[in-house]
Amino acid sequence: MKDFDSLLRTKNPKRKSYTNVKKIYKTARSTNKNISLEKLQELNINDLFKKDVKNKINNDLLSLWGMLDIKSFVDALSGDTINPYLLDTKEQLPIKNLPDYTYLTDAQRILSLVDIKHIKYFELEGISFNNVFLVTYEIADKDEYFRPYVTLLTLNDDNEFVEFGYGYDTNDNGNVELFISSYNYLVYLTSRGTINSPLSGKVAKLKVVNILTSEEILKLYKNAIDMD
Repeated sequence: MKDFDSLLRTKNPKRKSYTNVKKIYKTARSTNKNISLEKLQELNINDLFKKDVKNKINNDLLSLWGMLDIKSFVDALSGDTINPYLLDTKEQLPIKNLPDYTYLTDAQRILSLVDIKHIKYFELEGISFNNVFLVTYEIADKDEYFRPYVTLLTLNDDNEFVEFGYGYDTNDNGNVELFISSYNYLVYLTSRGTINSPLSGKVAKLKVVNILTSEEILKLYKNAIDMD
């Protein structure tokens, strides 16, 4: 699968497993009902690093995966997931505020993390972006097709991940409409790995220098289990 194929709509989910997130959550909650999301994220990150015994995975990618994956799980449990494919307006309502919330399927309730791409640099419309982490989730729409939800993050001066953009395929045309804080208009992310400006027609080609996929995470756990 090509790096940006995860943006394409599919009938079946691209992600096949949720590894240890559920176990970590249940174990932590059994001893502390009020445990914070930050502590859960710390536990999940530590668990991932323990599994990566050969230290093959980039530390930033692995840390970000640990943070985002368990947040998606917690949001799904609490009903705080944003599923734009179930909304009739652009208002970002969490699923718990939808009238048919109790009838939603599990696939419509969770932003399922598919991959994280590290892009060192790109420029569009005279604005430069450095050290970008492009996160791709999938979530089921009203017809139970799995469609993309994307976030863009970078590391600030304190080495903390900061989100500066998000997007999804609003027109079901294979392009992700991106809302980036540096622009007051949408740009388009394509499955060819480009970001296009509709105003000028300019195109930025995204060069992925590193990628972490759900398949690699699953393999990490399987290898660790085999070694135990």
